[in-house]
Amino acid sequence: MEQIPVRFKRVAAAFDEISRFRSCDESSGSEHSADLSDLVNSFFEREIREQKSSEDHNQDVNGNEFDDDDDDESDLSNSPDIELQDSVRNLLEGDRDDEVKRSIYTEVEKAVEGVDVGGDGSSSPEFKRRLMAGLRNSGFDAGLCKSKWERKGSNPSGKYEYIDVNAGGARYIVEVFLAGEFTIARPTGCYASLLDVFPRIYVGKPEELKKLVKIMSRAVRKSLKSVDLNMPPWRRLAYMQSKWLGSYKRTVNEIPSAESYKELKGEKLVGFSPANAAAISFNCREYFGAKHGVRVIGNLAAMLN
Repeated sequence: MEQIPVRFKRVAAAFDEISRFRSCDESSGSEHSADLSDLVNSFFEREIREQKSSEDHNQDVNGNEFDDDDDDESDLSNSPDIELQDSVRNLLEGDRDDEVKRSIYTEVEKAVEGVDVGGDGSSSPEFKRRLMAGLRNSGFDAGLCKSKWERKGSNPSGKYEYIDVNAGGARYIVEVFLAGEFTIARPTGCYASLLDVFPRIYVGKPEELKKLVKIMSRAVRKSLKSVDLNMPPWRRLAYMQSKWLGSYKRTVNEIPSAESYKELKGEKLVGFSPANAAAISFNCREYFGAKHGVRVIGNLAAMLN
């Protein structure tokens, strides 16, 4: 467990003294002081864990800090449009001899045809979950990855979902309409031509996507600068890297947990009727008090009353 700073210990000790004073004054016993001290310590421990988690979310899966896109983009400004297109095209195609990648791409094409895009398009979590399920039904170790990161400096907080496939000893990231993640306002002709290079379906390794994100983020900056527009925070390099390259949680469930909970309270309960399930109270304290005609409150509330 993370070491609690001395100043936090002092705050907990102060709460202890107050609670002991109130306990003696009201003759309510001495156990409340320990409860309050534990509560304060627990609070600060949680703060420390959340702060550490925030720092971790601004690193890639290997613990490296994300790149800063404030670097000089002179390497792009002097490049002809055709060279930029070739660079992006090479990154999108990756290793042409990667048979595993080609097999995943072929199967994604088939799965996409059989998945209803819906009103929100291919970027919706529902579409991605259905596509993941289709790949799993075809025998691939596909999963839905959920990344989430906290605000750090000029990089705002955010969250994102994408599909990955583990095959051939490697991890591949799958995106349908990846170009949509790089759209900007008033793009220049050069930048629009870069988006035209993107295929409908992208399959690539994380290290390949990292290089692609870096060159596209610099191209975004160049395009916006040429029309006197500022770089929006959701198109900055660190923000874009956080989507695919930061820490993530992976699930292979075909049904979201929220929907599973709804089903648990509805018709799909096994061994219980829906009517009885709806009557179950998950708030035990209020249920006990209502049943016996008493008001039940917690230790902290009792101490402060």
